[in-house]
Amino acid sequence: MTIVIGLIILVLLLLSMIPNYKVMKEAQANGENNKRAKLMFGVDAILLVLIVVTLIFNIVQH
Repeated sequence: MTIVIGLIILVLLLLSMIPNYKVMKEAQANGENNKRAKLMFGVDAILLVLIVVTLIFNIVQH
């Protein structure tokens, strides 16, 4: 059950990461310094790594 919840959260994080990445790249292309977009993308990336590591440990443990 934990693996299913982890996979659902992983998909949701990926879906939230895509628009944040697009906004960040668009701001960089326009020469703007959009700290909010960078922060949101960074938080999504950190959470994504943590969820993947947790899933790997959970799968290895079983």
